Amino acid sequence: MHQTTVWQKLDQQARRGVPVSITIFLLLFSMVPMYVPGVPSLAPMYTLMAVYFWSVYRPDGFGYGAAFMIGILEDLLVGTPLGSTALALLICQWVVLNQKKFFKNRPFLEVWLGFAVIAVGTGILRWLCAGLIGTGRFSPFGDTAGSVVLTVVIYPVIGWLLAWTQMKLMQQP
Repeated sequence: MHQTTVWQKLDQQARRGVPVSITIFLLLFSMVPMYVPGVPSLAPMYTLMAVYFWSVYRPDGFGYGAAFMIGILEDLLVGTPLGSTALALLICQWVVLNQKKFFKNRPFLEVWLGFAVIAVGTGILRWLCAGLIGTGRFSPFGDTAGSVVLTVVIYPVIGWLLAWTQMKLMQQP
C-alpha cells in the first residue's frame, strides 16, 4: 500500500489549481496597457480564451464557480457592468460543456472555428450589457468588433501556451 506524503498532496492540489491560476494571470495581464502607435487601443478577451480552452480540454479542472468569480473580478477591475463578464464566461462554458461531442477529438481548426463563434457572441453580449446596463448608451460597435477579431486572431497563440502549460504543469510526475 502506497502512502501519500504531505508534499505529494500539496503537489496534487497545486496541479489542480493551474487552470484557475493561469486564467487569473491572463486577467491581470489584460490589465497591462499596450500601446501600439497608429493602432486603436483594443483589448483581447484573454479570460474568454482561457475559459474556452479549459472547458474544451480540462473541464474537470475549471468549474462554473471559477468562471463566475473570475468574471466578477474582471468586471470590478475593468469597470464593466457587474456580472456582465461573469455571464459571458458562464454562457461560454455552458455552451462548450453541452457540445462535448462537437469538441471531443476535433482538429484544432474546428476548435478554433468554435471559439470564433463563441467570441462573436460574447462580444455582442458584452456590448449589449455595457450599453443597456452600464452607461445607458452604446459605445461604437467597431471597438467591440476589433476586440473580437483580435481575440480570435491571437487565440492560437494563447491556446498553444495553455496547452504547453497543461502538459508541463498538470501532468503527474
